[in-house]
Amino acid sequence: MNFRRWVVFTFLIHVLVIVVDKGGGLVLYLLCADRREQHGESGIIASLPFILGAIANLGLSSAMVYFVRRGRFTAQQGFETSMTVALVWGGFVAALSMLIVVFVLPAINVEWTCDPWLVAPCCLVVPLLLVSSYANSTQLATDHVKGYGVVHAATSVTFLPAFFAIFYWLGADVAKGHAPYAVSWGRLCSTFAVAVFAVWLVRGIVKVRLGVHREFLREGVRYGWKANLTSTLNYLNHRIDLFVLFALYAVPAGVFGKDADDIKNTQVALYSVAVTWAELVWHFPESMRDLFFSKVAGSSHEEARRLTPVLCRLGLWLSVVGATTIVLLIDPIMGTITSMAKGSSDVWFRDWSPMVTTALWVLVPGTVAYTVSKVLQADLGARDRLQTCVNAQLMVLATMLGLDAVLIPEHGAVGAAAASSIAYALATLYTLWEYGRQTGNSILTCVLIRGSDLRYVREIGGAVLAKLRWSKS
Repeated sequence: MNFRRWVVFTFLIHVLVIVVDKGGGLVLYLLCADRREQHGESGIIASLPFILGAIANLGLSSAMVYFVRRGRFTAQQGFETSMTVALVWGGFVAALSMLIVVFVLPAINVEWTCDPWLVAPCCLVVPLLLVSSYANSTQLATDHVKGYGVVHAATSVTFLPAFFAIFYWLGADVAKGHAPYAVSWGRLCSTFAVAVFAVWLVRGIVKVRLGVHREFLREGVRYGWKANLTSTLNYLNHRIDLFVLFALYAVPAGVFGKDADDIKNTQVALYSVAVTWAELVWHFPESMRDLFFSKVAGSSHEEARRLTPVLCRLGLWLSVVGATTIVLLIDPIMGTITSMAKGSSDVWFRDWSPMVTTALWVLVPGTVAYTVSKVLQADLGARDRLQTCVNAQLMVLATMLGLDAVLIPEHGAVGAAAASSIAYALATLYTLWEYGRQTGNSILTCVLIRGSDLRYVREIGGAVLAKLRWSKS
């Protein structure tokens, strides 16, 4: 694997993903700028399929890369087994989720009744998410990094057209709640297209067929359950606070029913915009995570020991620069965009900015610190030290939920931001300590920038510019 070459390619693909994803988020903001509660409900619906998908994932994506890169199993054995699991197990989880949402939750509390037409697509998308994930991991495991990146780009590119098609087919009326339905059904349609595309791409690598290789399934689940638990906890840690915020925020006395839900959804909307901006600092480590995992899985202990601190330092200091830029530019950018779309920036500065910017200032110290944890956990996972990753994710979840219970009822979105920020910082300190203990690397080598790092950045930056100039010619 030419790691630096694929770092450049993966980074460029991820830039495209950021532009498309954040563009979609901006479209949703502009559609719902005057109906913040609709933005909040749409944000919850947007997160639900991926939470269910993370829960259903048995970790076979990570197992595929880990075992194929180490020569334990063939790509064919991993592919056909994982496809069978995706359809059978994913279908079961989808059916069970629909049963719980449609029948069990309303039986427990009538206020938990949801429209089946809104939540059904979120459940049905689960096996499709698994199919696309497992098929794409086959590409990464066999060094088909280009196709792997293209599938990630397709996941982002296909959603917005599907969203608009459903939104306008329904009537394009935000006041009638069409935005959440368009998010739900648009995600189902786009994920189906991506799953078909991902399977089509791997047809030259493996034979597209179903089957079960029992030894791979057994070893894959043995390795993968911790990887999946880490992934599930990671996604919950990033998104469950939207649901907790809705559940715990204390509405004014005497407000009940739909009015109370609107107030809660408004807090969710404000917090989700702050989270969207704060998490921009994670896109460098996120873009490198899977590629880095594959690299470490196929490397010796000493090779990984030299590479990991470099990426860790780069990720940390790029996130520091990025976070500083974000908190300074959010108001000018969002104000300008709102003014261009609506003729005035008043709605942003009056209804959104005060709470969003406060939550953002509180949240970014934690998201910056957690950049380190993301890089180190990718390294530890590739070394089969997954228990450390699980412990760190559990620390985030337990700390965040405990602080949420204390801070959210009174402080709403800002309380959720404080809880997350503190949880991320504590988990980063734990991960740093464990990484140093298990690898023998000094903790300081992971956080203090060196002159050689700047040369590394210049080399990557030069390669990116060269790639862009070549693309234009």
